[in-house]
Amino acid sequence: MPKPPPLVTLLTDFGTRDPYVAAMKGALLRNCPEARIVDLSHDVPPHDILAAAVVLWQAAPQFPTGTLHVVVVDPTVGTERRILAGQFGSHLFLVPDNGVITLIEQTMPAEALHVVRNTQYLPREASMTFQGRDLFAPVAGHILHGVPLNRLGPPPDAYTLLDIPVPKQAGDALVGQVIYIDRFGNLVSNISRDLLTELGWELDRLRVVCGNRDVGTLQGAYGFVKPGEALALINSMDLVEIAVNRESASDGLNARIGAEVRILPA
Repeated sequence: MPKPPPLVTLLTDFGTRDPYVAAMKGALLRNCPEARIVDLSHDVPPHDILAAAVVLWQAAPQFPTGTLHVVVVDPTVGTERRILAGQFGSHLFLVPDNGVITLIEQTMPAEALHVVRNTQYLPREASMTFQGRDLFAPVAGHILHGVPLNRLGPPPDAYTLLDIPVPKQAGDALVGQVIYIDRFGNLVSNISRDLLTELGWELDRLRVVCGNRDVGTLQGAYGFVKPGEALALINSMDLVEIAVNRESASDGLNARIGAEVRILPA
């Protein structure tokens, strides 16, 4: 059976109206014509490293073993920030050293991590403002052609991780916060089903408050309340989410990233 072509995903904040995504794909295919390219997303809010970290954490593990995930959400492009090539679990990652790997690092075993430094695998000339095309794409091509990660450069003494808050108990309540808002305006918190289970709480006997708005007990799905009504549920990420059926919870509750989410016994 012939070996399947190498698989690479792209995650950026480039959007799709400009030539940036196409240029990066072209550069990647020029370096590895046989590559299969899959878009994770190009609609990450500009410069939003935490949002990119959430998307990467949720999407990357669904791909086949050996997939290379390339992330270019990189507000410090052109500075001294480093490029990291790593293996977590059975997946490969090529990312800026800005914390975008944080949730992957927390949930998948780290097998290897290296700073991309070996000039043998770096172009002599690269734009200071478009390293996705001029650095990430060529390095990705080398990785897809089987260059071992340890040939790209040394392991880092340390690397950047985001300071993502963890839920804390305050009296009878568990207090977390919104860490992601999807395109529907749903508010995704950092409170997981596993954490609620560890506390011995019965999911159908809990009340959820977002900011100053009591959204009631946990529901099974959006359609369990009337259109326009707020609700809370355990979403597909296994996290507590606050939504408004067929509307935006972010707008309706005037809630943004960092908004408090409080879970209390009903």
